[in-house]
Amino acid sequence: MRSQPPVLRVARPADLEKLHRFEILCFREHPFRRDHIAWILDNEHALTLVQDGPDGLTAAMMLLFEGRACRILSVGVAPRARRRGIATQMMQAAEAICRERGFPSIRLEVSTRNLPAIELYRRLGYRTDGVLYGYYSWGEDAYGMGKTLSPPVVTTASPLRTWSHIQVNKY
Repeated sequence: MRSQPPVLRVARPADLEKLHRFEILCFREHPFRRDHIAWILDNEHALTLVQDGPDGLTAAMMLLFEGRACRILSVGVAPRARRRGIATQMMQAAEAICRERGFPSIRLEVSTRNLPAIELYRRLGYRTDGVLYGYYSWGEDAYGMGKTLSPPVVTTASPLRTWSHIQVNKY
């Protein structure tokens, strides 16, 4: 019997407990608090994407739309599913959603110690635009990174068409 391919979808408030457990799994030392995840799920300017796999959540990404930029708050991939291109797919989905919604840029902060994530973002075209000293509540520094998105190119094979049916958190 063949397993179902993973499904990328928009998280709902009913996913709160699952997302909180996933945060703890992915970010053992410094996960988002449950109330912070609830705030993100309830925020009309935020969008959380999750990838469901046969064994539960495989990946999650939290986005916040601020002014003319989208800010990536969190990207997590389950330890058992890492190094398979899932984070790249999540980032590409976020960029497609931003283009579709008319957001010309995307930003994120990443720990200066998280070398695999920094390399991923650089490979995807993100540029470091500064160091945020003591950025995290535990005192760790972060890099601010960003990317200017090209305008959408809509073709019959465009990934944007995949997201045109999602009408949550409209502005």
